[in-house]
Amino acid sequence: MRRTVSLSLTALLAIVLLTVPDAPIVAQDAPQTRTITFATLAPPGSGIMRGLEAWNREIRRRTDRGLQIRFYAGGVQGDEAEVIRKIRSGRLDAGGVTSTGLAQIHRPALIFQLPGTFRRYEQVQRAREALAGEVEAGMIQQGFRMLGWADVGQAHLFSRREIHTPADLAPCHFWLRTDDIILPTVFQIVRTNTVAMSVPEVLGGLQTGRIDTFLAPPAVAVALQWGSHATHMADTPVAILVGGSVISERTFQSLTPEQQTVLTETGTQFHGLARRNAARAEQESIAALRERGMTVVQMSPADVNAWRAVGRQVRERVASQIADPGLIARAAAFGEQ
Repeated sequence: MRRTVSLSLTALLAIVLLTVPDAPIVAQDAPQTRTITFATLAPPGSGIMRGLEAWNREIRRRTDRGLQIRFYAGGVQGDEAEVIRKIRSGRLDAGGVTSTGLAQIHRPALIFQLPGTFRRYEQVQRAREALAGEVEAGMIQQGFRMLGWADVGQAHLFSRREIHTPADLAPCHFWLRTDDIILPTVFQIVRTNTVAMSVPEVLGGLQTGRIDTFLAPPAVAVALQWGSHATHMADTPVAILVGGSVISERTFQSLTPEQQTVLTETGTQFHGLARRNAARAEQESIAALRERGMTVVQMSPADVNAWRAVGRQVRERVASQIADPGLIARAAAFGEQ
């Protein structure tokens, strides 16, 4: 009897196994999604993040979801110097950075942000079109690849008092960005009280009164809520700030040729769109600040000339720290056009 039951169970098990449908071969052979980790200081929900997410959707579409980006927004991976260190060590793949981060990779990238040089986006763009290839080649030697250049915006002076000339900064407590190469030289020429802190610390510094003056594009001041802690903004920008998206060359070379093509082509496309939208976003941000009660300080021609004189002095002092004189001269020539 026991033998009969055992045979019956064996037969039943065989029938069940034979009738189970085979696992689909397509599922077994489907390629896995490759994910690139990407850190940025841009806050979630900001215009910058919406642009980055649109870029990611296009990457996923063109690679049939074989490649995607995972964003770490709002500075959760640290300031730009920390992000660059993490990319170098392999803990991150890529990041969105300003000139401060680019300088951590390859200082000649700062030629597109020379103090007292560029007054219009068109001048910066022409300089990039002519010289970016040389700069990017140097970045590859340092283990990084540029995925796209960005115009962070025209930096205006924000404060809790009316400021016209560099001399008016004397009683202020000015934010000095950690790891910045150019601003320390500015304050060798201009007398003020500097307070060094990273970008994620600025909002707290404004809230507590540790700092009361800062330099930033209006769109950044709105997105990071800094503008709500200032009462005055200079109408004339002091400089045009640049940045972009970078990826570890090691990570880039680990992608398939198709993925590399998609990443570079979409990067060029979406960063170009962002640059074209920069001026519009700037005007919208200025309008929003005005609506919140921001006083826009009108600078006279003499005021503007005083700031440009400081910019020229700073350029002369930092040029040797940034790039060779020939490259500096070629970049500066575009600011004269």
